[in-house]
Amino acid sequence: MAAVMEATNASLALAGGGISTLYSHFRRPLQRYFASYRLGPDEAEDLTQEVFLRLMGEGCPSSLRSPEAFVFTLARNLVRDRARRLYIRAGNATVPLEDVQLRCDGPTPDEVLEQGERLQRAMTCLQSLKPNTRRAFLLHRIHGHSYAEIARTLGVSVSMIEKHVMAAIAALREE
Repeated sequence: MAAVMEATNASLALAGGGISTLYSHFRRPLQRYFASYRLGPDEAEDLTQEVFLRLMGEGCPSSLRSPEAFVFTLARNLVRDRARRLYIRAGNATVPLEDVQLRCDGPTPDEVLEQGERLQRAMTCLQSLKPNTRRAFLLHRIHGHSYAEIARTLGVSVSMIEKHVMAAIAALREE
């Protein structure tokens, strides 16, 4: 619930900052988004600018509830428009527009953002753990050491290592 509130507050702050704030925040992510469709840097820049021209035409950015969703919806529509124009220019194309694949096999910008936020929360949670709990968890889950190896390294019992790892997992799940 806290993550949803943070995202909402961030969206409101972005929307309240005006078009220049939105531009500085979304320029690079939009260029990466367009690059995922194998567009060159110049074309990606042109489409990025087109997104903000259309956004300015929509009125006041402060009225947007979710500026990120709106910006990337505009971007997706521009990519579709571009694909239609290319199809029409081709004239004798043998592939119908419906068969044109307009998706990137990778995650969407929203998914990348969400994954980054989840990773940051997990890192913060791990930093808040007791040192031996954090070390036991990282040695087991990240480095693949057995409980017995970790117990020898830390000079404690295997049972204590199990408790450390379970405590770390519980803290991460709670986060």
